[in-house]
Amino acid sequence: MPTTPKSEIDGRILILQRGLIERGLDAAMIVQHVDLYYLAGTLQTCHLLVPASGAPRLLVRKVIERARSDSALADIQPLTSMRKLPDHLKELCGPRPWRIGMELDVLPVKTFQFYLKTLGAESKIEDIASTILTQRQIKSAWELEQIRLSGTINDGLYAAMSDVLRPGMSTVALQGSLETAARELGNLGVSRFRGMNMECSPGVVVSGPGGAAPSHSQFPIGGRGIHPAMPHGADLDPIVPGIPIIFDFLTNATGYHNDQTRMAVVGAMPDDAQQIFDSMQTVLREVESILQPGSIPVDIYEAALAVAAAHGLGDAFMGPPGYGAGFLGHSIGLEVNEMPVLAPKFEAPLCPGHVFAIEPKYTHPDYGVIGLENTYAITETGFKRLSAAPEDVLVVDAP
Repeated sequence: MPTTPKSEIDGRILILQRGLIERGLDAAMIVQHVDLYYLAGTLQTCHLLVPASGAPRLLVRKVIERARSDSALADIQPLTSMRKLPDHLKELCGPRPWRIGMELDVLPVKTFQFYLKTLGAESKIEDIASTILTQRQIKSAWELEQIRLSGTINDGLYAAMSDVLRPGMSTVALQGSLETAARELGNLGVSRFRGMNMECSPGVVVSGPGGAAPSHSQFPIGGRGIHPAMPHGADLDPIVPGIPIIFDFLTNATGYHNDQTRMAVVGAMPDDAQQIFDSMQTVLREVESILQPGSIPVDIYEAALAVAAAHGLGDAFMGPPGYGAGFLGHSIGLEVNEMPVLAPKFEAPLCPGHVFAIEPKYTHPDYGVIGLENTYAITETGFKRLSAAPEDVLVVDAP
């Protein structure tokens, strides 16, 4: 029984076909996992052929039984040999030469060359990544519900923190306990990013000076990590009473992500750390006051910078000095790093259906990272918060 409704799949195919017609393309050939799931409802090894007009065809290398169970598409056939791809394209689009759209932002060059040779030298392959990613920016009501469902797992982690956090445990141990709790709550345990060298564990938990280490990636939370093979996130140092702990988790219940960050502490939160946290909350409230259709992403970003600077926190806002992440919030959905971004140069107005994870954070050399994050959907009249956990710092009694 397909989990993505047929109405969702049919609507997405129609929108993509309009884009193909505008580009003068004969068909799209979709091979990237997330785009396959979005347009076909399955993550089996497939090629999805979407002609500019007419019904799409899903060609399955393996496993066809799973694909037929997963997908609401009507035409699902085995692909026994890659040499048969041109035969299917001829049947759907007519004779060569063809202009075929593929996701060239993620397709390796060697694979691109293979497809070009398979389709014939007279055919052309053009990039349709922006067409698909622009389409995916606007979430349907069904998609918003999937993101909300993933958020219930994140909310459960906030509740579970007081049960798993113990004085003296390392942030690695705490992160592992929270990841276990997330799986028990229904988390799929995978966080999907688009692009080369983009990777992250489902959660990031850091505290103290180790947590203040800058990230090699575009994340506002760094962390020392435990090995150069993963130079990011939690470490083996014991959690110290009175030192804030930040836990940032990507939860994923049905393929759609929810991103939420909360704070905890063993014992009392230091006054200056609490002041920083209160300032990050003030930044978030300011953002919420202007988060609505028609707002300009760069204006929201600059408003957040101004509030942080007014509180004396502009030096290490969104990352240690010299290593700032350069954004305030990112779109999120089937992938974590979707578009648009609340950052410089993003000037297209927000629209209903955009979903953002907004995460004002400040890096302190002794405390680590202090801040919070919620996931929001832009509505017709403003926004809806898709993160329901309390924003209060969770306090666990010291021994």
